[in-house]
Amino acid sequence: MSEHADTADDLSEYADLIAEVQAMIDAGEYEAGIARFQKAARASGSDALMQRLVEMRVEGFKVINEVIDPEPMYEANELLGDPDAVKARLADDGYLFFRDVLPRDRLLEVRDDITRILAEHGWIEDGERRMDARAISRPRREGQPKFFQVHDRVMKLESLHSMAHEPHLMDVMRQALGETVFPHPLSITRLVFPGAPELSTPPHQDFPNNQGTPNLTAAWMPLADCRIEDGSLAVLEGSNKFGVLPLKFHLGAGNRAAVLPDEIRRCRWVGADFRLGDLILFPALTVHKAMENHNKERMRLSVDFRYQLEGEALTEGCLKPHFQRLSWEEIYADWKSDRYKYYWRDKHFVEVPWDENLHALPDEHIDEAYEQELAFNVAFSRRKEGQATPEAG
Repeated sequence: MSEHADTADDLSEYADLIAEVQAMIDAGEYEAGIARFQKAARASGSDALMQRLVEMRVEGFKVINEVIDPEPMYEANELLGDPDAVKARLADDGYLFFRDVLPRDRLLEVRDDITRILAEHGWIEDGERRMDARAISRPRREGQPKFFQVHDRVMKLESLHSMAHEPHLMDVMRQALGETVFPHPLSITRLVFPGAPELSTPPHQDFPNNQGTPNLTAAWMPLADCRIEDGSLAVLEGSNKFGVLPLKFHLGAGNRAAVLPDEIRRCRWVGADFRLGDLILFPALTVHKAMENHNKERMRLSVDFRYQLEGEALTEGCLKPHFQRLSWEEIYADWKSDRYKYYWRDKHFVEVPWDENLHALPDEHIDEAYEQELAFNVAFSRRKEGQATPEAG
């Protein structure tokens, strides 16, 4: 193969390929087009062709992160007090949305603890507006060392882990699942930067990440008012009835997106402008996603916990801290109370093996990750340049 000078002019040799792929993308076959282009670009040895691939990925983020306009969620408060009705609605819709059922003071305690850590690490503005979580640093992505510097400290917060046992929350969970319900010690915190829609959590199911019983149910709550445009949660209504879906790589949290067949795409996306104190539940097979955080200043902070009934199956990872970077002894070191330490040891459950096949990504995901990371850096830098205001004079 002839050597390339790696300039735009050298792409003339690939004009037919570029035209073919562009036609596929224009026809709505983005992923098939990218796959066609990837094969040639990776084998070519041409930096110019790889650069063109990255540019196609930059342009294609709006396709990867499908823009949706969710319809309103059903507010299920009227069902509370009737556990049979609560359970039936959860099974039918694949979610339950409740307004103002959680104590705001407890949520604000968690937010206060988290924002102190974020401010100390220079992620957000400190001072009297710290609780606003105004971002002042470049977005940190899960898996990066600077992300874990913060996340490891958040994982040690007693206020975070104890929130999973909050009495109002537990009352709702008993009505939704049953009297023996208990939370996994695995507690999830989402620290979502503004101005980085490519990093939004993609459509996914929790089951491949947790496994065990498909009746496992998540309880998601924001730590402040959170409108759709601030990055609230959206759910694909009724998607819990389609079984476990295949996976593909994505830059967002978890690095995995569900591959959605046409039959699921006929389900409707639902969402809401959440208020502090609101709560949404969904079982492990329900497809859900984070809306893009279009707030230009504030981070979106939320927490979610996983619940199941005693006697049901779970995997060993659900009994460990998120990302499994810390031991429980390290997490508990500075807690003031022993009440929620190792509480699950008194619960009855069936521990089952982890099935890596349910969590594995396609073989080419490493190249996919590298190219998406390059494209994100280009897209983010261009947005920042576009937001910059030239100095006067």
